[in-house]
Amino acid sequence: MVFFKIFPLRKLRFAVLIAAALVICACGMIVTLGSRPADMPDTDTLPDNIPEAGSENIGNGHSSGAQADSEEESSDVSKSTAPVRLCVIMYHGLVKNRARQNQYMIDPHFFEDDLRYLTENGYTTIVTKDLTEHFLYGKPLPEKSVMLTFDDGYYNNYLYACPLLKKYGCRAVLSPIGRACEKAENEERQDEFYSQCTIAQLGEMCESGVFELAYHTYDLHSISSGVQGVQQRPDENDADYRTRLAQDIKSFSECMSQACGDELCCFTYPFGAKSRLTDEIVRSSGFRCALDCEEKVNILDSPEELYSIHRFLRDGKTSSAEFFHKLEVMS
Repeated sequence: MVFFKIFPLRKLRFAVLIAAALVICACGMIVTLGSRPADMPDTDTLPDNIPEAGSENIGNGHSSGAQADSEEESSDVSKSTAPVRLCVIMYHGLVKNRARQNQYMIDPHFFEDDLRYLTENGYTTIVTKDLTEHFLYGKPLPEKSVMLTFDDGYYNNYLYACPLLKKYGCRAVLSPIGRACEKAENEERQDEFYSQCTIAQLGEMCESGVFELAYHTYDLHSISSGVQGVQQRPDENDADYRTRLAQDIKSFSECMSQACGDELCCFTYPFGAKSRLTDEIVRSSGFRCALDCEEKVNILDSPEELYSIHRFLRDGKTSSAEFFHKLEVMS
């Protein structure tokens, strides 16, 4: 009774309204301080394995400026969480001479049929840079992606594959052998079957935009005493093996810098063979992915899985429709 005598009912209502307004303002400040603006990136979801700016690696050779630009361009792209299902096709050479054709050397018409099938059925060819940027920076991939690769760097890749890729607006990954391409510079006449591309021809193919170069050793593409390609020798200690492989990677990088600058991010295993330490050396050399020869559909969830990308050999024994339908069923 005393309270209402001191504060009439009208004044009491006014005081209650003021108090309620103060409470609402205070709650609004708390919500504002505790929330994240819509345009602020969630640092908990950012990739934690992006190479540090300024790092110099033999494999990828990306400068810190280029990497920073790539990160800025993709800063507003959401990183996909869905697994990437990808078929990768492995070619070697294309030859018209039927007497020379085998499981590794197929008729150029087969390759053209493959490109025609892929384009007519809505596929888009990607290269390893597209794949790594998808996982590292969130760059979107086409809905129906496929990757085409050529191993060893034969002259017929320049002679037949490059014009066909241009014709159909497709791209592919080319993995040449460094020393063999250097030797090709001294050939008076190049043969479609056994000659390798010259460094100048590799440069032309890269500049055309249809080929991306990948490491396939400078001078380790051989089989000797049971050791295949980059495998560790039985009598070789770990330190010597690391040094030998690192030197070959360096020699390849220096050789190919004349053709493509420093844009090497992929390691292609000769014969698909490796040893206990090989994967570790590949990663520490700066490569962001690696191609093997195991015939399986790739189901990729993270950047870690890019170091064992599987490939299907295209041997020319079946039509394009049969070959790719089989892969579509498997996928």
